[in-house]
Amino acid sequence: MSQLIDIYVGRQPIFNRNLEVIAYELLFRSGSQNNHAMILGGDTASAQVMMNVFGEMGLEEVLGQHKGFINFTEGLLLREYQPFFPKKKVVIEVLEDISVSPQLISSLTKLKELGFKIALDDYIFNPELQPLERFADIIKVEITQVGPKKLAEHTARLKAQGILLLAEKVETREQYEFCVKLGFDYFQGYFFAKPKIIQGKRLPNNKLTILELLSKVYDPDVDMHCLSDIISKDVSLSQKLLKFVAETNHTGIQIASIHDAVLRFGLNRLKSWASMLVLSGVDDKPVELFTTALTRAKFCELVGGKIGKASIDSYFTVGLFSCLDAVMDAELSSLIKKLGLEPMVEAALLEEQGDLGHVLTMVKGLEQGKTDFIVPDSITATEASNLYLKAMQFAENVDLG
Repeated sequence: MSQLIDIYVGRQPIFNRNLEVIAYELLFRSGSQNNHAMILGGDTASAQVMMNVFGEMGLEEVLGQHKGFINFTEGLLLREYQPFFPKKKVVIEVLEDISVSPQLISSLTKLKELGFKIALDDYIFNPELQPLERFADIIKVEITQVGPKKLAEHTARLKAQGILLLAEKVETREQYEFCVKLGFDYFQGYFFAKPKIIQGKRLPNNKLTILELLSKVYDPDVDMHCLSDIISKDVSLSQKLLKFVAETNHTGIQIASIHDAVLRFGLNRLKSWASMLVLSGVDDKPVELFTTALTRAKFCELVGGKIGKASIDSYFTVGLFSCLDAVMDAELSSLIKKLGLEPMVEAALLEEQGDLGHVLTMVKGLEQGKTDFIVPDSITATEASNLYLKAMQFAENVDLG
């Protein structure tokens, strides 16, 4: 039995003018005694919050009937995917350190078209961010960084546009009463409540299974049964998906199988979910490692399709598992022995023998700019180089964060 891992989420309430809780901001926390944000990549922190809440603790337990405000970095906003989480339960907070660009405007436009609520976080009326105001349903104003005169001036301007205003970092009754007088709609800060840490447990993520899932959801010829099979083989992934689908399934129709859950979740949301799994679970490894694994896997698969001496799945597996030792921080031989792989796959990985092994030697040589490796008779050196470029393009287009 795999040892369960402790997980944590900070939850700070947001109040209306009647001092009723209407939502919670969800915050990254690394421990039960650590009630402040750790220095961690923003993409990773947000991904961990989402996976802990949506796949482990459960929406009902963390949010009840309320919405959750979640920070989104520029990197997350610029990804072109349909977010996997429910639009009725999440408010996307656009962080204050982003750069306004055509790509960002396009992403916000798509999120609005999908029906997501947008909030601008830590807003101090920076003119450079003003183009984002038209996307905002809510603007969270950091009142400690804005003087009373400026606060009053901009409050009137924004409320005239129909934007709801949230005063954050409210620490005294005087600040609260001043913001009420100006017409603020919502309030958040230590005057009302500090973030509460919620603790849960999760099964450890199988990094290679996640990587395999990620590679398959980006395959243009993907078979949904293939995705179901990958998820079904992993208890942790199956549990995450079933729990999330169950909580967001408002049709009353029961889920009969993992494949049923996969079909209800949909391919676009699976792409988003797989990306978040990578960000939340493999932050201890450089992205380049997984790019290398995917490049090798795709190259071996492409070459295998031309050679035809084994299934292309076997070629893909050899390429993917060739980085297994670096991913799992263990000797490759000891890891491979536990996987129960076919002898020819094992020989390819451990000794680079046979057709599978020769293709693995090829891709490793191409990585290093070498030319002194065996090229199968069915392809030329030029074709091998072109296939390697295709494999690199494939890996770069997979959203590894």
